[in-house]
Amino acid sequence: MRHALRKNLAGFTLIEMITVIIIIGTLSAAISTYVKFSTEIYTNSTAREQLSTSVRFALERFSRDVRNALPNSLRLINGNQCLELTPIVESTTYTKIPVPPASMSNTVEVIPFNEAFSSDWKIVVYPLKPEDVYPLISSNIDKIHDVASIIQTNADKWIITLDNSVHFAEQSPTQRLYFVDSNETVTYCLQGTTLTRNATLIAQDIVNLDSATPPFEILSATLQRNAMVQIKLILQKNNETITFNHEIQVLNVP
Repeated sequence: MRHALRKNLAGFTLIEMITVIIIIGTLSAAISTYVKFSTEIYTNSTAREQLSTSVRFALERFSRDVRNALPNSLRLINGNQCLELTPIVESTTYTKIPVPPASMSNTVEVIPFNEAFSSDWKIVVYPLKPEDVYPLISSNIDKIHDVASIIQTNADKWIITLDNSVHFAEQSPTQRLYFVDSNETVTYCLQGTTLTRNATLIAQDIVNLDSATPPFEILSATLQRNAMVQIKLILQKNNETITFNHEIQVLNVP
């Protein structure tokens, strides 16, 4: 009886303790490796999702601006690192504008529209190139003019009064007339690793492209399609890299 009690009270042997330590160590190593890989997968997935979310927001904003841009107002500046455009405030169809050989006039007749008039408005008819929108030397160009007032004569016709008597260079084939705000342009720039809209950050963690691959490219209109804008961005974070090559069609035509 005393021998059996002494046997039951015996402790672990050294071999048993070593075996337990080895088993615990092996399990700990396996668990730590699993946790490490799981953490890395979660971190990389989070980084990828952050990059995707950031650039999706930027591209959606960019797409909206391009689709609302005045025809042929898009231009590349600052060594092709920036794209500038003029947004359309309102558009309508004109019924009468002064073009040669008719006499100069300070009035234009248009179909009514919805937007409330602002004193900063200008009207643009048939812009074919950026120089028609952004005067390089003089403001006396013949496709964009300041608006003084708009008279709502009746439900079918409104009269726009200009600051001066003018001639427009030529008629628009579709008789389109666009209103723009003289104080508003939109500029997207790739500055280092950030993409900005009018100096406001909208995307970051961007890898600089080489000089032969600019971030923005404007493709002129053809007989088969309207003008196109391409934006190329490479984003990188936590060893995750995402490449975006996005094309946006310029919907508005002169």
